[in-house]
Amino acid sequence: VTTATAEENVKMKSTEAVKPAMPVSSDARNIILPQYEHLPHGTFISLVFACSVPAILYILGFTKMGHGVQVYQFLSTHIEHYAYIISLGLAVFTFFLYLFDIQYWESSIGKCIRRSLYGFVAFVTSILVLAVSGAHPYGPISVFLVITTLWLVSVHQIFFRSTPTRKYVAWLSGPLFYTSMLIFVSWLMWTFWRDENEWTTSIKLVDAGVTGCEADFTDREDCRGPNGGVCFYPNGPDSLHFPEGCDLSCRDVYSSCLNTFIIWAGPFLVSAGFFFLSFFTTFVGGRVSAKEEVVRFTKIWLFLLFGMWVSASLAGAGAGFTFALVSITIAAFIASGVFLVTSYKRIEREERIQNLWDTIVEKYGSYLNIVRGLLVVSSAPVAILYIFVSGLKQRVRSLKFLKCSQPPQSTRDLAKPDKMRTWLTVEGQNLVREFRSWDRATVYSWAFYWGFGFMTLSVLASKFTTLFLSWLIHETQTLSLGVVTSIMVGVGVLMFLLPPVPGAPIYLTMGIVIIPVGSETLGLVWSIVYAIVISVFLKLVATALQQKMIGGLLKNKVGVRQ
Repeated sequence: VTTATAEENVKMKSTEAVKPAMPVSSDARNIILPQYEHLPHGTFISLVFACSVPAILYILGFTKMGHGVQVYQFLSTHIEHYAYIISLGLAVFTFFLYLFDIQYWESSIGKCIRRSLYGFVAFVTSILVLAVSGAHPYGPISVFLVITTLWLVSVHQIFFRSTPTRKYVAWLSGPLFYTSMLIFVSWLMWTFWRDENEWTTSIKLVDAGVTGCEADFTDREDCRGPNGGVCFYPNGPDSLHFPEGCDLSCRDVYSSCLNTFIIWAGPFLVSAGFFFLSFFTTFVGGRVSAKEEVVRFTKIWLFLLFGMWVSASLAGAGAGFTFALVSITIAAFIASGVFLVTSYKRIEREERIQNLWDTIVEKYGSYLNIVRGLLVVSSAPVAILYIFVSGLKQRVRSLKFLKCSQPPQSTRDLAKPDKMRTWLTVEGQNLVREFRSWDRATVYSWAFYWGFGFMTLSVLASKFTTLFLSWLIHETQTLSLGVVTSIMVGVGVLMFLLPPVPGAPIYLTMGIVIIPVGSETLGLVWSIVYAIVISVFLKLVATALQQKMIGGLLKNKVGVRQ
């Protein structure tokens, strides 16, 4: 009995020891994977195929795994010069649609015309994005994400009409995720398949000239070739030839070219976009708590964006890639909005948005005036323009023969109209009423703080830092290495401790001041090494002072901890 009891105790302890380990892997899996719904194999495979169709077409047309270089070359040489005319016409046409309240055309004929005009605007917008892809190469991937959601909605209307929209959207989470992984693995295998599929500086320069990138000859006039272009030329698919008189530094004329990297990394961006949509469909479908899923996915997406930015920077394509990531993220949200619009009726959407807003007010209501102050500083001209357009729109609504251009509540039907009601639309009145409900004294105070902070950090700090360091360079030219080092360490630590002061000018000054003085005694190479060591030491000392002498001594202060 004792032996049996002992064995039982051992088993119980082993089981208890194993139990905590099981949820760990499960939790780790749930953090990375979306909460997708298990589907029959036929349905799952058919949805994976539906998700793959637009992805394959984009990869073949706009990435280096297909004919991306040739397509970008065609767009930059044949379509780009029409971009201004297309954008002007699209802006005027869209403005007139807005002016005549196309969203309120609810008759059967009106709905048909409205959908046709919406489709025309979407088509022309896509053409415009493609036309400017030479200057903005992230445009095609942004359009692709929106078109993909429209395609998946069409698949629902054609093949899954009997399935409720919200349930169908929940089904898409798993197929989107697995399609994302398949694309990523395929792209990874392709990059290692042949040497010319890898990302190198030579391949970037070979493709840069034909994909719409403009060479920057600022301070590099010696890099111009006889025909006005660059002095070097391709010598095969992955190599360059630099003739006599064309220095290797001329490669920097395409340092800001983002086109070639977007074309090469296009499949990865497609994979990232599908990854985004796979998470969004989980809480649109209502399978999980939207609040928890949004917080979890936001962390994953920010980590993924940071990884993409670091990778692009290490690959030499960091210039402009930050804006590209922001644009792709906005496009992914717009694409997700298509699922949101099709999954909920208007009343349900308004209710969910109102609930979300109430939650934000409840949690962060004390910070709203800060955000409103930023809105006043950044959007005041837009608000004034909107008021003017609202007045013009109200004049159109006042025309009695335009019965279709009327909102659900027309200002002509309001009892006891005041001056504002006679010249502003209902939407304009609501915004003005909301603005009047603000604590405007507090909002304007925060607007002043935002403006003052922007001027201090972006203008005054950087300009005066450069001016002060220029004066310091001039004054230390005749001093010895020891004296110069002592001055630079003292000034550098002090400036590092000031939050508005950027670090780049300090490092630049260290190189300009210390290297000329030290080269007389140490030589050029060792003076460079000496300047690097002093710069690293300077940064470490400033960091230690910030964390230990300031943060460590003030950690128990209630005001600081708040």
